[in-house]
Amino acid sequence: MGTPDLILAHATVLTVDASDTVAEAVAVTDGRITAVGSTADVTALAGPATEVIDLEGRTVVPGFVDAHSHVSMGAPYIKHAALHTPPVGDTRTVADILRKLHEAKERNQPGPDDYIVGWAHYPDAMDDGGELTAEILDREFPDHKVAVVHISAHGGTVNSRVLAELGFTADTPDPEGGTIVRRPGTNEPNGILWEQAWIPLVFSLMDYGREEFDAMLAEYARWGVTTAQDGAATQAQIAKVRGYAEQAPLHIDVRSLIIYSDLAKALESGLVDTTVDGHTVQGVKLIIDGSPQGRTAFVTEEYKTGGPGGEQCWHGLANMDQAETDAVVTKAYENGVQVFAHCNGDAAIDRLLAAHRAAKTAGATPPGRTVPIHSQVMRREQLDEYVAEGFEPSMFTIHTLLFGDTHIRNFGEERAFGISPMRSAIDRGLKPTNHSDYPVTPINPLVLLWSSVARTSTGGVVLGENERVTPLEGLRALTINAAYEHRTEDDRGSIETGKLADLVVLDANPLEVEVDAIRDIEVLRTIKRGVTVYEGR
Repeated sequence: MGTPDLILAHATVLTVDASDTVAEAVAVTDGRITAVGSTADVTALAGPATEVIDLEGRTVVPGFVDAHSHVSMGAPYIKHAALHTPPVGDTRTVADILRKLHEAKERNQPGPDDYIVGWAHYPDAMDDGGELTAEILDREFPDHKVAVVHISAHGGTVNSRVLAELGFTADTPDPEGGTIVRRPGTNEPNGILWEQAWIPLVFSLMDYGREEFDAMLAEYARWGVTTAQDGAATQAQIAKVRGYAEQAPLHIDVRSLIIYSDLAKALESGLVDTTVDGHTVQGVKLIIDGSPQGRTAFVTEEYKTGGPGGEQCWHGLANMDQAETDAVVTKAYENGVQVFAHCNGDAAIDRLLAAHRAAKTAGATPPGRTVPIHSQVMRREQLDEYVAEGFEPSMFTIHTLLFGDTHIRNFGEERAFGISPMRSAIDRGLKPTNHSDYPVTPINPLVLLWSSVARTSTGGVVLGENERVTPLEGLRALTINAAYEHRTEDDRGSIETGKLADLVVLDANPLEVEVDAIRDIEVLRTIKRGVTVYEGR
């Protein structure tokens, strides 16, 4: 072992190793952790060129491993209009939305064939109901195409120019797995689209350059994330990220999931399971259903509020039927590709489980750690099936904060209080992770951690007290569990000798502060492979 390049000393080091050891200091050599222990023992290793940082009791945790988000969706959104409602942003009315869209237009100076884009539209939380229509957007922006992305990213509102380009008219039937919302009393589209009527469009909006990409990775680093996931990336997006990695070092590591429709192309290209300069193509992403806050998650028990287009006896939408799900899972397993599947509702989870079993019946061997992403409106016995089949769920507890009150209206208390049942998963021996699904919700892992411990909505309702976890369990869900789920637990996720020196310095210890103070903890420094990539105050 050479002389350390860096030592963090006089710290509270939460290693989240197998024994949850708490140390005082960490030494780093050539981008790897080479010593963990007392300040006296570790600083004794220092040489003349070693940088020793006295943290004066501050807390060090492993670099956060992003269990699920969308780098390629977030990167272009950097320049567009952010429409978050409180507590994330300040959008409260339709007038606020229109003002922010105009500001984005002035900032980006789009050409006549370019889009004006807004994102994170959440009408349920707006003071005036927040309803947007093509008519409203036409009036404000007669010379441009406009798309406003719903907070779920599974739907949105467009103006008449976009409807015309899509070929959506009164005579257009709803696509399989999608909804074209109509003007009251007519078949004329009102501009609101969901799922398969929307998803092809939203993928076409994900254009970005190196500047936006680097800005996106810097944003992850600002929140202590040292490994980010690019969930549901197209073959073209993966090729773009790979090209960026080959051109210059990435701020942080990026792990891409190929969108299921491009799996065959990715296999032919030889990119799957390859790593180049911090970029890995890890697995395949299925999108089986929609979102609970958009009322498109696929559930067995109907919604209490009907569908987004006024439908009654509504069970949500399935983006993939059973035959297609079976085919993708079988092909992935036959090629040793790890499967990640967007499953918000219990009916979608049933579909994934059935596909898994169908693949085994067909003779395919699961490569292990199949990940049902979100696992929200689910039945408890499905957790037992996860255990039996070797699944590891990635959960989404920030829904309890941002969308909890909406879930109570849509599903009733019993189902809403069971959203993302992390406590039940841990008690069954599973290693659940927690994620932001950025840009659906903010990246901040400390807020994710808080939400798993508090499970409290913006309206002050505790959504399932019996599903709360401890702060340590919440921290593990964002670090070592996420590394395990991604099959990278041997080189990241905990602070142990030999692992990557991916470290985060916090201004407080999340295991010791009051619960509500966890979400206010600040990231002071993010270290990736021994190099500081973010430094705050």
